[in-house]
Amino acid sequence: MASQRDASMLTVKEVNSTFAERGLGVKLPLPDHFVVKALDVLEKRDVPGGMGLLLSVRFINDQQEEVSDIFFCEGEVKGRRRKAPQAVELKYLPKSQLLPHRSTDSFASDDEARTYIAEAFSHLLQDKGYQPVDHEAVDLCFEDRGDRFYLNLAVRCDDAALEKAKEMAELRLKEGVDHEYGLAMLAFQESLGVPLLHQDRWMFRNTEYLAANRIGIYAVDNWNPNLIYGFTIYPQSRELKRYFMVTASQWQMVRQRYVAGRSQRRRESEL
Repeated sequence: MASQRDASMLTVKEVNSTFAERGLGVKLPLPDHFVVKALDVLEKRDVPGGMGLLLSVRFINDQQEEVSDIFFCEGEVKGRRRKAPQAVELKYLPKSQLLPHRSTDSFASDDEARTYIAEAFSHLLQDKGYQPVDHEAVDLCFEDRGDRFYLNLAVRCDDAALEKAKEMAELRLKEGVDHEYGLAMLAFQESLGVPLLHQDRWMFRNTEYLAANRIGIYAVDNWNPNLIYGFTIYPQSRELKRYFMVTASQWQMVRQRYVAGRSQRRRESEL
């Protein structure tokens, strides 16, 4: 006898209909007939004109395999008035010297992105009193009165970035816990082939490992090199910690601005 679907389970189509009945225009990016065994909302985020949900979904595919995956889904909220994305303004950025802004959020090559990340982070650390020193095991190394900041550069969220992070974990075992260890990347990597959803998945899957090993993830804003956002942990330095607490308060607004701009560009390209 063929096995039957548990009555408590819903198909993707039924899940999407349930979202719609509740006034939420979110849809799972899966075929309608797939059976959803479990669905958990990991995070809710306001986005312009609607809401974004980070969903952990367990489903059965056409091969009758049980698969678990994470999706970031956005949709309009019925009855919610659209809000135009606000400009990101920092009334006070704890940085004495500022670099010029870029005119675009895209990068033509990995080398261009890597140079931009290195210059932005180097400028921040030197602004806080750190001086560059040579160290063959990392991409960048800075020192302030014996305290070192070891940094590897990762252009995109991928397996290579995770390997760079593991190198930092090994270096921490060798050099000790009194120094800073970090992985720096772009805040938005779509121009280099990495969708925002992929970035969200990568961060979700690796945050626990990175935090446990005291490795900071730092994302350099694509437009403004003076804005670097810290994830997982903050540095021990009081000045750096204060800086990252200020920029962290702006992250959601910056992300919303980026998503809204991306949607606008897509609509214009379809005309």
